[in-house]
Amino acid sequence: MHCLKLTVAYDGTRYSGWQKQREKNQPSIQGTLEAVLQQVLQEPIKITGSGRTDAGVHALGQVAHVKVKQRVDLYKLQGSLLGLLPPDIAVMQIEDAEPDFHARYGAQSKRYRYRIFTGPVADPFIRPFVHTYSLDLNLALMKRETEVLLGEHDFVAFARSRHQRKTTVRRILDVSWARKGQELWFEVEGNGFLYMMVRSLVGTLLDIGRGHLPEGHMEMLLRTGERKLAGDTAPAQGLVLVNVIY
Repeated sequence: MHCLKLTVAYDGTRYSGWQKQREKNQPSIQGTLEAVLQQVLQEPIKITGSGRTDAGVHALGQVAHVKVKQRVDLYKLQGSLLGLLPPDIAVMQIEDAEPDFHARYGAQSKRYRYRIFTGPVADPFIRPFVHTYSLDLNLALMKRETEVLLGEHDFVAFARSRHQRKTTVRRILDVSWARKGQELWFEVEGNGFLYMMVRSLVGTLLDIGRGHLPEGHMEMLLRTGERKLAGDTAPAQGLVLVNVIY
């Protein structure tokens, strides 16, 4: 068996997320990739991603691996995928990997970006990839509230399901806000993320920035784990998986 490492970018707008769904009328990134790879390589294919992205979430550098029986011409395979995949999915790179490479278990950290458009009207070329938010925001306060996220914490207050994982403790390695023209970018890198955790963090920080929640609220949520006191969950379309670090 040969192990291939794929770096994949996608516009997640019309997909149910990364994970393949039982319902055939719900297209997924994983299912689409498997079908096309099977068509090209003429053998059963199971592709494993570094993790799931939710419905409507995008990726610049999702990583996946696949085990194949045959030795593959990587240049020709990438060309075939370019021709057969829908235009909203692109395999940016294919590499030979070590036999024991695992896209999920080998990942050391992941970086996500959330884009917020603060102008009056987002043009059609960025609208599917930003959360349009026209309320006035106290960015300095949002930055101060963000600082408490660094390090290892129990993020159960920002998880959709309390029982989805053995532990809800995660380590945040880097987190920041930046203004890019009419956009605000929230970036966060961590050793792992809970279901909808990044979107919940962003939604809560926006509620703090507009004065709906008080200063010190992020620290309180980390301390108490009270999910019901977190802010709104930000929409999926603003979120993109930037890259996976191994």
